[in-house]
Amino acid sequence: TPVFSHQLEYLVLNPSWHIPPSILRKEILPGLANDPNYAARRGYQVVRRGNTISVSQPPGPRNALGYIKFMFPNDHAVYLHDTPSRGLFANETRAFSHGCVRVEDPFALADDIFGPHGEWNGKKLKGLIGRGEQQIKVPAPVKIHLTYFTMAVDSNGDIRTFNDLYGIDRKTRSALGL
Repeated sequence: TPVFSHQLEYLVLNPSWHIPPSILRKEILPGLANDPNYAARRGYQVVRRGNTISVSQPPGPRNALGYIKFMFPNDHAVYLHDTPSRGLFANETRAFSHGCVRVEDPFALADDIFGPHGEWNGKKLKGLIGRGEQQIKVPAPVKIHLTYFTMAVDSNGDIRTFNDLYGIDRKTRSALGL
């Protein structure tokens, strides 16, 4: 997951997942080459146009993005999204994505974004699940800061450390001559 700041502009309810080229090359194409039923088992749609292949996953309960994604268009193709794999939130180590950030309670986040008296809320959005992909503009842009910390102070005032998944601490120490 890259470190950067941007602004949340809209959300997509019942999103399709258009698999990015990097994941397509590293995972999907090898899977298709090894198993002719690979795409069908995962609910993927494969489209061939000449020498190019695109793969997507339509909206639904198996969709990797879940029922809602929060868009802050950026050069990294990273966003916040729901997940059908709810059990992952119970794990201490949760670095299973390709850069996007899973949101544990996306409809509560929607409530926070739209406000208690806004045109949209989590309950209304849940009522639209399964009714086709819909783009909904947020009432005002929301600043998003994706950060990376390997230490934090917990609610007791104790320092808690985390694995340095990206090796940034090592690079920082090296740059500082430590």
